[in-house]
Amino acid sequence: MSTLVVKFGGSVLTSEAALHRAVSEVYRYVRDAHKVIAVISAFKGETDQLMRLAVGYTQASASSATPHLLATGEMKAATLFAMACERSGIVTRFRSVAEIGLTAEGDHFNAQPVTLKADVLVNDLKACDLVVVPGYVAENAAGEPVLLGRGGSDLTAVFIAKSLRDAGVEARVRLNKDVDAVYDIDPNTYPDTAKPYAALSWDEAEKIAFPVVQAKAMKYAHEHGLEVEVAGMARGYETVLGAKTAERKTPGFARKIRVAVMGAGGVGSMFLQRCLEWSDLIEVDRVLVRDPSKRRDHPLAGKFTSDARSFARADVDVFVDIGTGVSPSAELLEQFLKLGVGVTSANKQAVAAVHGKLKDAAKASGAALTFSASVGGGAPVIEALLRAVKSHKVKSIAGVVNGTSNFVIDQVEAGKTFDAAMDEARRLGFAEPDSTADLDGTDVGAKLRLLREIAFPGVTPVHVEVGAITAESLVIPKGKGLRYVARAIMTSKGLEVSMKLEELPADHYLVGAKGEQNRAIIELENGEFWYVTGKGAGAWPTSESLLADTLDIARGLKG
Repeated sequence: MSTLVVKFGGSVLTSEAALHRAVSEVYRYVRDAHKVIAVISAFKGETDQLMRLAVGYTQASASSATPHLLATGEMKAATLFAMACERSGIVTRFRSVAEIGLTAEGDHFNAQPVTLKADVLVNDLKACDLVVVPGYVAENAAGEPVLLGRGGSDLTAVFIAKSLRDAGVEARVRLNKDVDAVYDIDPNTYPDTAKPYAALSWDEAEKIAFPVVQAKAMKYAHEHGLEVEVAGMARGYETVLGAKTAERKTPGFARKIRVAVMGAGGVGSMFLQRCLEWSDLIEVDRVLVRDPSKRRDHPLAGKFTSDARSFARADVDVFVDIGTGVSPSAELLEQFLKLGVGVTSANKQAVAAVHGKLKDAAKASGAALTFSASVGGGAPVIEALLRAVKSHKVKSIAGVVNGTSNFVIDQVEAGKTFDAAMDEARRLGFAEPDSTADLDGTDVGAKLRLLREIAFPGVTPVHVEVGAITAESLVIPKGKGLRYVARAIMTSKGLEVSMKLEELPADHYLVGAKGEQNRAIIELENGEFWYVTGKGAGAWPTSESLLADTLDIARGLKG
């Protein structure tokens, strides 16, 4: 896995609501096998507001207390961002400036960073996928907060990358801005003539990239031989500063995409909300529901329909399936694919039932078939497995892939009765009113079928064992852990498959899956083990995965 230092500044963090878009960007990187350090600036305008507040009390901006006040803007945004990432299922650690030992010298308002405890970040990334730190702020030798100049979060990101490199960890720097590239002139003022760059040498960048990128950050990167990516969120391209100057020829994310969605329940409503947050890139064309009159107060209620027979049409770019049961999801997925429309589905039952037909339809039309949310929720199990099979042979898969049952097991282990644990799972939205499929192996069986068709295509199991979760079966072994584990392993006899409760050592990786979390272990024939973790149930993680698939499909569209 590679390491990415990603900065989100006030130009993109325009409000607390904008945090969700930044979370989606980080989720995109994590599921693409990056370890991420996110450098977070204050929300747009907040530093200026705090400065005005300071001036009102001091009649100047030079009070020794002013940096303390201004630093609260970054701390607020960074801590909220860390919480939002955790809610979406990303395994996250927040670190303060003091904890990572970021020190700087010079003027309290325009200091230069000098030291960092890179080992703290390196160790954190061994245990989690994301470390969140505030930008713009450091401490001086006396432990007082100092600021790195306006736009100083750019410098924070560059300095962290340099410190990681010194510690033996190569890290790319990516600065997310409100423009999708560096242009020769302002694209907002001159949209028809502004010229975007794919790359700029440092000599050229230092002439035209300011104020998009802080001048101090560019100078530091230039002096230390770093490359810096400047990009807009969700884009499939960037401007690389520090490389050979070149114009950008490809359009990338060329236009707003239109989507058709089936389902407006818990996950469906959350996904539709996320689409509204990305309204500059995504337009919801129609939504298939059972009863359009039920949600008349919904902002998209005018696009609700119950007409499934005419729902599949080629006038959209992506069909998002958040249905339940095999029908009508299976039929609609196949119809949209045959029409050349990319699809993504959270419905493991439907995808597993007609996976072969869907693959054939996608191959024939060239449309994208994705179903990441159907296995693992926010845990990128399918992405990891797809990467594995590209260059390796898989020996086995083992995982906790049902967040509902895992939450119930944890609750029983904590002393609750089985019925009380199920009630709590339903209250939190992790379980449906009828949770039979979560407890009898049906849900896990569909997910494991999809995983083994990726890992062992065309192989029929020689042995299948299925166990159920009942109040009587949840006897927590002393000194061990109990988990409902899905396994598929290639043996000398053939492919053996099981879905059942297993007693495991207390320190086993799968026992570490707590609450609604999912975990998976991919064993390769060369002896390597790949580990995946994330939240497996709930509207936030599942909608995050669906949104990531939708934007991935959009980045692959032409014209």
